Amino acid sequence: MSSLTGDDLLWNWCRWSWSGTCVGNMAIHYDEDVDPRPINFDHAMAVEAMHAALPWHERMIVIAEYTQKNNMFAGMDAKTRIRAALRWIETTTEIRLTEGEYKIYLGMFRNQVERRLA
Repeated sequence: MSSLTGDDLLWNWCRWSWSGTCVGNMAIHYDEDVDPRPINFDHAMAVEAMHAALPWHERMIVIAEYTQKNNMFAGMDAKTRIRAALRWIETTTEIRLTEGEYKIYLGMFRNQVERRLA
Protein backbone atom coordinates (compact mmCIF):
# COMPACT_ATOMS: atom_id res chain seq x y z
CA MET A 1 0.00 0.00 0.00
CA SER A 2 1.39 3.40 -1.00
CA SER A 3 1.64 6.19 1.53
CA LEU A 4 1.38 8.87 -1.16
CA THR A 5 -1.61 11.16 -1.00
CA GLY A 6 -3.22 13.04 -3.85
CA ASP A 7 -1.55 16.16 -2.48
CA ASP A 8 1.89 14.45 -2.56
CA LEU A 9 1.30 13.41 -6.16
CA LEU A 10 0.21 16.90 -7.18
CA TRP A 11 3.26 18.51 -5.54
CA ASN A 12 5.44 15.96 -7.35
CA TRP A 13 3.77 17.11 -10.58
CA CYS A 14 4.58 20.72 -9.61
CA ARG A 15 8.25 19.88 -9.03
CA TRP A 16 8.28 18.23 -12.47
CA SER A 17 6.55 21.28 -14.02
CA TRP A 18 9.09 23.62 -12.46
CA SER A 19 12.11 21.46 -13.28
CA GLY A 20 12.55 22.67 -16.85
CA THR A 21 14.22 25.77 -18.20
CA CYS A 22 12.32 29.02 -17.68
CA VAL A 23 10.90 30.46 -20.89
CA GLY A 24 10.91 34.13 -21.85
CA ASN A 25 10.31 36.41 -18.88
CA MET A 26 9.07 33.68 -16.54
CA ALA A 27 10.47 34.02 -13.03
CA ILE A 28 11.94 31.02 -11.28
CA HIS A 29 9.48 30.27 -8.51
CA TYR A 30 10.68 26.93 -7.19
CA ASP A 31 13.64 26.33 -4.93
CA GLU A 32 14.86 22.74 -4.74
CA ASP A 33 16.06 23.44 -1.19
CA VAL A 34 12.42 23.82 -0.13
CA ASP A 35 11.50 20.29 -1.28
CA PRO A 36 14.51 18.19 -2.23
CA ARG A 37 12.53 14.98 -2.87
CA PRO A 38 13.30 13.39 -6.23
CA ILE A 39 10.68 13.73 -8.93
CA ASN A 40 8.75 10.60 -9.85
CA PHE A 41 8.46 11.21 -13.59
CA ASP A 42 5.92 8.44 -14.22
CA HIS A 43 3.56 9.91 -11.64
CA ALA A 44 4.15 13.44 -12.95
CA MET A 45 3.36 12.44 -16.53
CA ALA A 46 0.20 10.64 -15.41
CA VAL A 47 -0.96 13.73 -13.47
CA GLU A 48 -0.09 15.93 -16.46
CA ALA A 49 -2.32 13.81 -18.71
CA MET A 50 -5.15 13.89 -16.17
CA HIS A 51 -4.80 17.66 -15.77
CA ALA A 52 -4.76 18.21 -19.54
CA ALA A 53 -8.05 16.29 -19.84
CA LEU A 54 -9.91 18.67 -17.50
CA PRO A 55 -12.06 21.54 -18.77
CA TRP A 56 -10.06 24.78 -18.78
CA HIS A 57 -11.75 26.29 -15.70
CA GLU A 58 -11.03 23.15 -13.67
CA ARG A 59 -7.40 23.14 -14.83
CA MET A 60 -7.10 26.73 -13.64
CA ILE A 61 -8.25 25.71 -10.15
CA VAL A 62 -5.46 23.14 -9.95
CA ILE A 63 -2.98 25.69 -11.30
CA ALA A 64 -4.04 28.22 -8.65
CA GLU A 65 -3.67 25.70 -5.84
CA TYR A 66 -0.45 24.06 -6.99
CA THR A 67 1.81 25.35 -9.77
CA GLN A 68 0.99 29.05 -9.18
CA LYS A 69 0.21 28.95 -5.45
CA ASN A 70 3.63 30.33 -4.48
CA ASN A 71 4.00 32.67 -7.45
CA MET A 72 0.82 34.22 -8.82
CA PHE A 73 -0.97 33.71 -5.49
CA ALA A 74 2.04 34.10 -3.18
CA GLY A 75 1.40 35.31 0.34
CA MET A 76 -2.36 34.76 0.19
CA ASP A 77 -4.27 32.75 2.73
CA ALA A 78 -6.61 30.07 1.36
CA LYS A 79 -9.75 32.24 1.32
CA THR A 80 -7.99 35.16 -0.39
CA ARG A 81 -6.34 32.83 -2.91
CA ILE A 82 -9.69 31.25 -3.79
CA ARG A 83 -11.32 34.65 -4.29
CA ALA A 84 -8.42 35.82 -6.49
CA ALA A 85 -8.48 32.56 -8.45
CA LEU A 86 -12.24 32.82 -8.97
CA ARG A 87 -11.78 36.33 -10.42
CA TRP A 88 -8.92 35.09 -12.63
CA ILE A 89 -11.00 32.14 -13.86
CA GLU A 90 -14.03 34.30 -14.60
CA THR A 91 -11.94 36.95 -16.40
CA THR A 92 -10.19 34.30 -18.49
CA THR A 93 -13.03 31.87 -19.22
CA GLU A 94 -16.20 33.88 -18.52
CA ILE A 95 -17.23 31.02 -16.22
CA ARG A 96 -18.35 32.17 -12.79
CA LEU A 97 -17.81 29.57 -10.09
CA THR A 98 -18.74 29.66 -6.44
CA GLU A 99 -16.24 28.97 -3.67
CA GLY A 100 -18.06 25.69 -3.04
CA GLU A 101 -17.71 24.60 -6.67
CA TYR A 102 -14.03 25.55 -6.61
CA LYS A 103 -13.44 23.37 -3.55
CA ILE A 104 -15.46 20.48 -5.00
CA TYR A 105 -13.57 20.51 -8.33
CA LEU A 106 -10.23 20.69 -6.52
CA GLY A 107 -11.13 17.87 -4.14
CA MET A 108 -12.50 15.67 -6.92
CA PHE A 109 -9.30 16.04 -8.94
CA ARG A 110 -7.04 15.44 -5.95
CA ASN A 111 -9.07 12.32 -5.07
CA GLN A 112 -9.01 11.08 -8.67
CA VAL A 113 -5.21 11.46 -8.78
CA GLU A 114 -4.85 9.60 -5.48
CA ARG A 115 -7.17 6.76 -6.51
CA ARG A 116 -5.41 6.31 -9.83
CA LEU A 117 -1.78 6.62 -8.73
CA ALA A 118 -1.38 5.97 -5.02
